[in-house]
Amino acid sequence: MPSTLHQEYDVRVLAVRPWGLDVLLPDGTAGLIDNTKDPRWPDGDQQAAVGTVVRAVVLDDERDPVRMSALDDDRAVARTLRGAAGR
Repeated sequence: MPSTLHQEYDVRVLAVRPWGLDVLLPDGTAGLIDNTKDPRWPDGDQQAAVGTVVRAVVLDDERDPVRMSALDDDRAVARTLRGAAGR
């Protein structure tokens, strides 16, 4: 499978954990958005996020589940990195 590092996906929130959101990438890969990488944390209703689709970027594709971020700044950095790599 090709590296997904720095790629953006629409992921579905499966569950809320004390440390973040369990998400599912379109290809079935499990992901985690840490609380600090969720723009709604700590002020938003995390339980309301279950079942929603969130735009997120892969920060670390070597961990299981892959680590992701839904922050605009992280997605912007990933776009810059993808552009520099020609992808």
